[in-house]
Amino acid sequence: MRKDPLNDGGKLKKWFGARSSQKGKENDILSSEKIETENTEEVANEQVAEQSGEQLGEVVSEELESLYKEIESLTAERDEAKDQVLRTLADLQNYQRDFQNYRKRNMQEMANLRLTATEKFVTELLPVLDNFERTIAHVEAGATVESLIGGIKAVERQLRSALDTQNVKRVQSIGQPFDPEVHEALGTEPSTEHPDETVIVEIEPGYKMGDKVIRPARVKVVKN
Repeated sequence: MRKDPLNDGGKLKKWFGARSSQKGKENDILSSEKIETENTEEVANEQVAEQSGEQLGEVVSEELESLYKEIESLTAERDEAKDQVLRTLADLQNYQRDFQNYRKRNMQEMANLRLTATEKFVTELLPVLDNFERTIAHVEAGATVESLIGGIKAVERQLRSALDTQNVKRVQSIGQPFDPEVHEALGTEPSTEHPDETVIVEIEPGYKMGDKVIRPARVKVVKN
């Protein structure tokens, strides 16, 4: 007669015990493999992170080096521009000082020239003054009218000669067309001998020094 294994309690317990032990071992193996896999992944992640950190450090180092070089270049350009500005300012100051010195010298030279010209002109006028004094003395001594007139004419000639040395000339007016550059009209008069706008009367003579009018002639012009 065969025995029913289900009714054999001892053997059944042993069988379940063996299955449980086998499953426990399988679970332990799976758990160990999982832990090992996790450890491997963690190590790999650390290696990747370390490599990424090194690469990032190299990139940052290169960027910093490039930035330092750019800063050095800009600093050199700034210093060069500053030096150029300082040199330019120094040159401008030198030019200004030289110009001021030149201006002072030029003004002094012009003043000396004017003084020299004035001295020369006054020296030429002194004989005219001497002749005036002589004429007055002759009048006081009872000189005749003819001698008095002769003395006055001599003084006039001497004065005009002195003016000629300064290139001072009398403006021609009588019979000339009216010229507002050298004439100043003070009135009009009719005339049958001259056309309109002709100077017919000279009230006060005008004078030019070279090409410059120093006093216009005051005249009357014809108006019919």
